[in-house]
Amino acid sequence: MPKTVAFLGPEGTYTDEACFLYAPNETRIPFASLGLVTDALENDEVDEAIVPIENSLGGTVIEVVDYLINSDKAHIIAELLLPIDHCLITRPGVHISDIRVVMSKQEALTQCREFLSTELRFAEQVPTASTALAVTDLKESDDRTAAIGPRRSAELAGLPVSAQGIQDRQNNVTRFAVLSSNGNLIDGANKTSIAFDFDRPDAPGSLFDALSAFASRNINLVKIESRPTGKGMGNYIFLIDFEGSVEDENAQEAINQLRKHTSTFKVFGSYPRAKGL
Repeated sequence: MPKTVAFLGPEGTYTDEACFLYAPNETRIPFASLGLVTDALENDEVDEAIVPIENSLGGTVIEVVDYLINSDKAHIIAELLLPIDHCLITRPGVHISDIRVVMSKQEALTQCREFLSTELRFAEQVPTASTALAVTDLKESDDRTAAIGPRRSAELAGLPVSAQGIQDRQNNVTRFAVLSSNGNLIDGANKTSIAFDFDRPDAPGSLFDALSAFASRNINLVKIESRPTGKGMGNYIFLIDFEGSVEDENAQEAINQLRKHTSTFKVFGSYPRAKGL
């Protein structure tokens, strides 16, 4: 029986593309917001969910991280990288010089600022709820309107791509996390994500001691960042990704040492590291 995988819809979004790449033969179910995606997983309406967790330009997706911190069920079982390749999509037979309106999600418009300012400097920029919605709306628009979105959205809508790779920076990549409420350990796991805060946030050397727990055991940290806990100024929760599985002996030793000084500690998951990371 095919498993069900939730994603942020509608079809034609970058998350839809990531979901298609991850689970081409499974039942993929779109939801209108990230909150509805995570609710579906939390309420056992789907088997898995795929969510954007980090972008190379925009950083961490806070809504997803906060969900992982607070959920008692969800954990990461896989990750994948998707290059964000923005395309200018038009109606058939339209030339770029004819365009006077460009629709897309605000983030996409911002990421294509240079192209828009040089090639479409006379076009009005109209934000939409998603890149896919912009392309869907384009089908009902006139020939003076274009949309910015992924190639997949153009293919689904049957519309031509007039220009591709129009983003200002070519290293625009989104990291997606596959979430599950199944607690089984994943085969081939070689990367682990954790979160923690300190029982005494003002104690000198707390962060140094935490990092030393990994450094002294030759565990490589591939990412570390912090965000406010909401408990007051100066209170932070730390997010760390490290090489290895939570089942590795040296990782267990580091975690046991770290737990002695934390009030919150959570393993987001151990999973296979995405190629290219």
